[in-house]
Amino acid sequence: MARHDDAPRGRRDLILAAAAEVLLTAGLKAATTRMVTDRAGVGTGLLNHYFRWPELRALAWSAIFDAVAGDINDGNRPPAVAMERYLATAFAPDAWIYWRLWIEATDLAGTDTVLAEALSTARQRMQDSLAAILRDGHAAGCWRADDPDATALRLGALYDGLAGLLLSGAQGLDTAAAEAHLRTAFRLECGGDG
Repeated sequence: MARHDDAPRGRRDLILAAAAEVLLTAGLKAATTRMVTDRAGVGTGLLNHYFRWPELRALAWSAIFDAVAGDINDGNRPPAVAMERYLATAFAPDAWIYWRLWIEATDLAGTDTVLAEALSTARQRMQDSLAAILRDGHAAGCWRADDPDATALRLGALYDGLAGLLLSGAQGLDTAAAEAHLRTAFRLECGGDG
């Protein structure tokens, strides 16, 4: 049985989880507090008791990308396996919702300081996760990575750009070609087998 003081935390977590689910289904720009309260089965008053909408939206978005960053480098995979997974899944069909959420956050960050801070933190965490793989692979002799942080920045920027082009429907680019470009960049940067 939950203690009385656990109940508010449980309701707060329920609302946050519902907000993340709404973002994953509706997107960042289309999400509303009404969608969240419907998903959580709570009233607007309770949502407003725990959160302001910009904070809830940014917290839910951050929770999604914390999970993504953790999945990039969970520390349990050898670096070559982790890099192959990064390259092979970067443009998989289930990644599209994350690209859309990332691009929407980038668009909204200009006018939403809370989301801008969440985006900055997530961007750094994603880069750090990729840099850790590059650093570990260099130490294991899988590839060279003289400056893993700079390489992670460049690979991440290419990834973001290719995802944006795919979302925009750029002619001559499909997911296989995007993956090939990312693999080529990795080989050029690190001499790896990507």
